[in-house]
This record gives sequence, structure tokens and C-alpha cells, in this order.
Amino acid sequence: MWGRRTAPQRLAESAGLTWKHLDDQSELNVAKLVACVAADRASADDVLPMVARVAEKLAAEEANHELVVALVEVLQHLASHGLEQLRTAEEIRVVLGPRCFLVWEAVEKFWSAVAEWCRENGELRSSEDVLSVENAQLRAILLTSNRSLGDDTRVGTSDALRYEKSGGVPIPGYRELIAP
Repeated sequence: MWGRRTAPQRLAESAGLTWKHLDDQSELNVAKLVACVAADRASADDVLPMVARVAEKLAAEEANHELVVALVEVLQHLASHGLEQLRTAEEIRVVLGPRCFLVWEAVEKFWSAVAEWCRENGELRSSEDVLSVENAQLRAILLTSNRSLGDDTRVGTSDALRYEKSGGVPIPGYRELIAP
């Protein structure tokens, strides 16, 4: 059905990205790039639904779980910032299939736990330091690896790492989340 294309290739192509420019990228980078294109309001209206359909098909296979989780996680990060040029969480959620929706909920639960742990430990930082960055490349890195919490604070990848190292529960794997 999929031919010889890899999961990252299929995901990249669903966002209209040319694979020959991405073949040396990690799966995580491909997921980030696809999420950025899918979340961008300047993208064609059919890009987000197409990415969601391909992600749903990919989510059916355990080997693609980390790729799908990375895509969903970055989509959530981008939507959390409340930027006009990016789609909202609701706009993204409504196009997700059932497997990707399970991933969405698990990722959301994980990041809520990270935020709560940071609050309890006095670790929250201002979201303004991320949102005020003007350099486009640095801003893209920060927007895709941090999540605004709605109260002018944020959590990021380093917070998630500290949370997990302190005994926090990681995002469930494929077998706990999706497998029958």
C-alpha cells in the first residue's frame, strides 16, 4: 500500500515537503517541520487534514509511534502559544483520527503533569522570553520545544526531562496507548 516510502517520507509528503531536501533529517526533525507547516495558517487549508490522515495511518503501526507522538507533541506546543499565525488546539484536534486523538490526550496529560511538577517545585518561567525572540530560526526552535501555559508561564523540554528524572510518568508507549 505505501510502497517503499518510509514513515517520515510519507509524513513529509503529506505536508507538501519534498523529501530530497529532508532525507538527512532525523524523524524528530521531520515531525517538527511537518507540524510547523500543518499548524501554519498560511499553509493551504487541506494540509492539516492531510497530515492528520497520514499520521492516523502511521499510528496503526508500533514502529511509527515515536514519530506520531513527536508530531502531536509539536502541534500542541505550537498551538499553546496562542499566536495568530498558528492554528488553535481545537482546530487541530477536530481533524485527528481516533488513534492520534489518544496520542493527543496522552501527550496533553503528560505536559499537564510536567507543568504541575514545575509549579510545585517553583520551576516555571515566563513565556515572554520565548515569544519575544526575533531571530526566526531560534524562535522556531523555541516554539516547537516549549509550551505556553496560558498564565504567561511556560514549560519546555528541559522541564520534561527533570520531571521524568524525578520519577514522573513518561508518555505511554504504543502498547499501553493504542495496541488492542
